[in-house]
Amino acid sequence: NFSFYSSPSDFDGLQLWLDASDLSSADSTWTDKSGNGNDATKNGSPTLSANAQNTHSVIRYTGNNADYHEWSDINDIRTIFWVVKANSSNQGFLLGDDSQYHFHHNQVFWHSGHSSSNVRNGSLCVNGQSINGLSTQMNSSLANLSIVSLRTTGNVEASRFSRDRTSNGRNWNGDLGELMIYNS
Repeated sequence: NFSFYSSPSDFDGLQLWLDASDLSSADSTWTDKSGNGNDATKNGSPTLSANAQNTHSVIRYTGNNADYHEWSDINDIRTIFWVVKANSSNQGFLLGDDSQYHFHHNQVFWHSGHSSSNVRNGSLCVNGQSINGLSTQMNSSLANLSIVSLRTTGNVEASRFSRDRTSNGRNWNGDLGELMIYNS
């Protein structure tokens, strides 16, 4: 049952919950609120931007190759929610991994050949509006802090926000306010 006061942990399958509104600084570890211990380790120098949106903080990423957060692989991802903003020069993926590129993009949300078919064929919404991830421009769609949701058609893997394997020039340039990953 959904109520206005529901918490993400009230729903089955929560694997990771990063919430910048709880942070007072960008420490070396971002504590996972899911209860699963999937704490995210800070790499490089993402910074905390206090009072960025409705008095809530966000983590700001510059797009530098060293700037991202990493957690243990989650390889059965089925539903994801982001509160996120992309700068116009962003080349980063919505999620990254150390060995997979399931969330690969090419100006649009999903690359037609290099992202996972489970992502491409999933249900993608920005601020509650269903969009086609194969034709909608990502950075302009996320020019303001937005709520993004994705329900995949099968399991996918991620372990980072956001760096693509060992590739340079594919780190997030923008803000992350919250990230929730479910395996259902």
